[in-house]
Amino acid sequence: MHVITMEGDSDAHAHTAQLAAAIHPYVHYVHVRLKQKGAFELLALTRSMANLGVPLQQIAVNDRVDVALLTSVGAIQLPANGLPVGDVKSILPEGTRCGVSVHSLEEAQAAERAGADYVLYGHVYETHCKPGVTPRGIVQLERICRLLNIPVIALGGIQPRHIPELYTAGASGIAVMSGIWEAESPVAAAMAYRRMADRVVHSL
Repeated sequence: MHVITMEGDSDAHAHTAQLAAAIHPYVHYVHVRLKQKGAFELLALTRSMANLGVPLQQIAVNDRVDVALLTSVGAIQLPANGLPVGDVKSILPEGTRCGVSVHSLEEAQAAERAGADYVLYGHVYETHCKPGVTPRGIVQLERICRLLNIPVIALGGIQPRHIPELYTAGASGIAVMSGIWEAESPVAAAMAYRRMADRVVHSL
């Protein structure tokens, strides 16, 4: 399970790092994403998480390859229109995963051909993070999962109750943002997602 950090101002970063430290035992990756901020703040947040006990191998840095290299995190997450996967992988340390965010079958196939280790596909369900944008739905997710040979991680509006149909459609995992960060108890929410995911995986 992947958890993507919410956007926030500088004052919120300490709180974000503390929450990441609390939820990391229940997830596979914490994605550090500050799209409206610069590299300095992204680097500071990543280091704060590591200092509070989030293993570097469980941190995925969004877009900024320089920050990923400086911190030796476990993964880099590239946007669909980001740097070429092959060029990025050529300078990453061995074992560092490279994922690509995609929004269509064509983008997903292009990412696979370029050497991506996985794709993050969405948004599958309606989400207030993308108001007015029609969700892409479970049928398209299923088609992408069927035609790709690399893991497809589903993203967008996911609640624990959605996990069975996502995994049945072929998703290898899920990515969550507001479902955890905006919950009354982010830790309890992370645990609920993980329990359901584990239950579904064991039943397949």
